[in-house]
Amino acid sequence: AAEVTRRPLAGTAAAAARGGPLAFAVAYGGAGGGAGSAIGREPLTKLLFSATLTRSAARLAPLRLERAAYFCVSGARFATPATLREWMLSCGAPDKPLLLLLLLRWMKAPQAKRYWDAPPGGGDGGADGEGGSESGSESGSESGAASGEEEGEGSESGSSREGESEDGIAAEESEGEGGARARRKHSCVLIFTSSVEATRRLAKLLQLLGVSAREYSSAVPAKLRHDTLHAMRIGTAGVVVASDAMARGIDADTIDAVVNYDPPSDIRSYLHRVGRTARAGRKGTSYTILSDSEARPFKQMMAKAGKEWRPLKLPQQRTALAETSPLLDDALSQLPATLVREPKGGRSSSGAAAPL
Repeated sequence: AAEVTRRPLAGTAAAAARGGPLAFAVAYGGAGGGAGSAIGREPLTKLLFSATLTRSAARLAPLRLERAAYFCVSGARFATPATLREWMLSCGAPDKPLLLLLLLRWMKAPQAKRYWDAPPGGGDGGADGEGGSESGSESGSESGAASGEEEGEGSESGSSREGESEDGIAAEESEGEGGARARRKHSCVLIFTSSVEATRRLAKLLQLLGVSAREYSSAVPAKLRHDTLHAMRIGTAGVVVASDAMARGIDADTIDAVVNYDPPSDIRSYLHRVGRTARAGRKGTSYTILSDSEARPFKQMMAKAGKEWRPLKLPQQRTALAETSPLLDDALSQLPATLVREPKGGRSSSGAAAPL
């Protein structure tokens, strides 16, 4: 029989040597093992960790906390890890799908002069799926931030970190990128949309644009969702398009970049989304793509929460958008038929849907 380990009694030398009990137990029987006596142990100490813990007494009351103590580790209520780099890209609403495609291609080949001609990758474990978003989230974001202005298109800097130039950001983030890449052979880009239907449409559209993207939402059968999670954790899912169903409680250390294709509804949703990367001390990058009408509300939300935002323009962004626009036109023309052919919630292996 397995040996039974018992906690030492509170106040004894053994308890002091152990460092104090953290659990509550009642041991029946006295020191001699007789029945009828009960020895109380110290009460349970509950530790509750949350990135967005509410301060509402009414919401905390059901937890029945006794003599609760609140600890704020970061010093700010809405904080993200120091290892997370957060970027915001802006464009006209019709160009959002195309800018997403350019961003994926730039992550794949950040040093290429014409990165928009590079295959977008995102394969299930092939060469295209290896290291793609790592280079984009580590070295790519820095080079683009430093060289992203083109033909007088200066990146907006009014709300970026005070006194910190884009070149400064690039220099800061480039340190250690080689070591991070050496540790990770496979990486995943997680893209968030605002609804289940938008998730389906965007996944199909990316597939028509040559990206091997997986779909993850409540409309996808449970087995396929499980398969996607497994693929993410073993590093064979290059690009995953998800609704907010994946924004909470999912932990896969292969997620090196998070893209908010649709802006989150509030700051808590934003924190849960970008919290899928840069976990447990690892580095990560988040990108939020904003149309002209979405930019102001998003910046106001970030400012109200005391969050800094960093503008980013991809290298030669205007030229890249112009030269790749025929790809988007062709994909959008095929999208309705693709959605009709495939039942809702089917496997995202090929296809697309209406303008996004």
